[in-house]
Amino acid sequence: MSTTKLSPRGFQKRKRGMKVPYLGKISIFWCDNCNVPLLDNFDCDICKNKGHKIPVSPPGDIRPAFADDYITLWKCIDKQYGKCVGETILPTSKIALLSRIGGLDRTEEVIVDGKIIGILQFNILLNDFEFLPKMVGGIFIFKIQESLNLPSKKHIILNTDGIPFVLNGKSILVPGVESFSDDIKKGDHCLVISKDIQSKKSRCIAIGVARENSSNFQEMLKKNYGELAKNKAHLKFAAENETIHIKFDLNQKIYDSNDDFEQINKSILLSLKKAYQANNQYLQRKIKKSSKFIRKTIEDIKKPVAVAYSGGKDSLGVLLLVWKVLGPNFKIFFADTGLELPEVLENIQNIAKDLKMESNLIIESANDIFWDLINSFGPPGRDYRFCCHSLKAQQIMKIINTIYDGEKVLVFLGSRQYESLNRMRSKLIYVNSFIPLQIAATPIKSWNALTLWLFILFEPVKDFESESLLDVSITPLYYKGHERLGCYLCPASNLSNFKLLKESHPKLYERWFSFLNSYAQKYKLPKEWVQYGLWRFKQYTPQWKNFVDSLNISFDYNSPDSSAPLNLNIAKGFSQNSDSDYSIKGKFSHPINIEDFLRFLPALTKDFQWDEVNGVIDINSEFKKIPYSVKIFIDGSFIINTKDKTFDFYKLTELLMGTVSRSLYCNNCKTCVNVCTQNAIKSELGKIIIENDKCINCFDCITHCPFFQLAKKAIENVNF
Repeated sequence: MSTTKLSPRGFQKRKRGMKVPYLGKISIFWCDNCNVPLLDNFDCDICKNKGHKIPVSPPGDIRPAFADDYITLWKCIDKQYGKCVGETILPTSKIALLSRIGGLDRTEEVIVDGKIIGILQFNILLNDFEFLPKMVGGIFIFKIQESLNLPSKKHIILNTDGIPFVLNGKSILVPGVESFSDDIKKGDHCLVISKDIQSKKSRCIAIGVARENSSNFQEMLKKNYGELAKNKAHLKFAAENETIHIKFDLNQKIYDSNDDFEQINKSILLSLKKAYQANNQYLQRKIKKSSKFIRKTIEDIKKPVAVAYSGGKDSLGVLLLVWKVLGPNFKIFFADTGLELPEVLENIQNIAKDLKMESNLIIESANDIFWDLINSFGPPGRDYRFCCHSLKAQQIMKIINTIYDGEKVLVFLGSRQYESLNRMRSKLIYVNSFIPLQIAATPIKSWNALTLWLFILFEPVKDFESESLLDVSITPLYYKGHERLGCYLCPASNLSNFKLLKESHPKLYERWFSFLNSYAQKYKLPKEWVQYGLWRFKQYTPQWKNFVDSLNISFDYNSPDSSAPLNLNIAKGFSQNSDSDYSIKGKFSHPINIEDFLRFLPALTKDFQWDEVNGVIDINSEFKKIPYSVKIFIDGSFIINTKDKTFDFYKLTELLMGTVSRSLYCNNCKTCVNVCTQNAIKSELGKIIIENDKCINCFDCITHCPFFQLAKKAIENVNF
């Protein structure tokens, strides 16, 4: 199985020797006096006090929570721990930050009052969000429960004997438990409570993960044996509880989340403006540095200037920075993929009006190209995005060719290193091999999401003629739970995104999932393939592989008509920040018959590995003395990569298709046996066998096979 090798720069060391990739500087501080985040280790611009550092986890792309995030947190916390607990711990007068961390789906650390109080996680089995409190969050929740006189929820109360064991990190065992609430389910994060006999004070001293439902706890107590919960987090000593301070208002306004959405968001933005004021000097330094980069790049390259705008926050930030430097004297490119949400399309027009640049806005649409592509390629995958080139890159190329007649253009992009390893490693200025006329420049590469949001929300935008302030439109979907925009069915989306899409844009959701369900029926795939978004992968990550294994299901792609001729579809690969790799992505019309294909593959190359666990064949070899790599998936999809643009993709694909043809249709005619000059091929029990130690990879057996001629003819009209 192939693995990604990361340089030492690409890792953040964690406890117990585990290494986690990080994508940029991980730093966020908090001013306790003003109760606002600070973007770097400097004095708060409001009170001039120093902040304390918050130990966020990689990748460190901290963002502000908006109205839908607050409402989601309120609902989760209230459902799990009691009515009004959510809004008491997190009123709109307080800033909440969310920091994405690793997980099967959307998983974010929640920061309130300068402390990581827990994790907001989308549970794909429950198809809903849940809140997993950290130790500090557990203490907050318990104190609020007591103050609001709420009935005990998710509680395990220890007896005197159990307290020292739990404070020492031991699991919550039956002999140390006095009582528990009856609402606990297996896997719940429970508040582990100690009672002081003398002071009669109760404290939350640990967070436990329940091993069983509370309905089973009673039987365990009768036997006086068993583990009720795993000790997830604990205090070093009970009195440490008193050192964790919390300020909350029991008389604050409680919103009706359905009726008061706009008011909730206004209140949150008002709170966030204080963070802008506290970080103003830092933001001005970032703006100045990025503006200097923009000016110097324009001066050095001396080409027409444009901004690639997508309707998202990143490209909006770049658009406003370039506006600060040039005013309206540049073009705005929008590549409409045909899969944009209507609010995004509306925002594109609004931005052009806001900046009085309607005549500078250039739109090229892919229309329904995607729906034609998936008839040949099936659904795209995170590791198989055949559609990006056709939907985005080709539209940008059309714009440049139409307006500038083949001249190169300097295009500023909203690419940030916190989004992916590829973007972290990319240069500040580069040319993508699939958009050769675009010189790409990335002025906000080092900005994290919080920096970007404070800039686009609150930094004044002045009209270049009148000096009056302009109101700049922000796509409202960000406030309504859409953490990412772009193609609404992108395989990079989380399942939480698709659940939200079903609620916000049901017709778009229905169109895409109708296709997925039809595709699954056609290839006899299990319902889980659609239900858990398994279509988003050709090769599972280790975490997803473990999840798929736990489902105990198999994915054998069955061809709907195995006797039909083999055909091939090609779409050029596209990686937005790759300036050194050249690739094609393709798909055969039939799934791969692995057993037979592996018998014939040594004639093409001996440098391959069959990863049975992930269902992928990895080839790392040379063709005409040029190194290349290939991934071949069991559904017939494949990706060829090389670093040499002179590589003969056509000939290698022709030979690969010939090998697939042999594996599917071989009738043991023995033509290959007769043409082999090395006597490396024989027929045994009606099957062709290639002896690896004799084969010299001359390809004669491939090109002389009768089925190769059919494959060669089928590939003649394929556009490479």
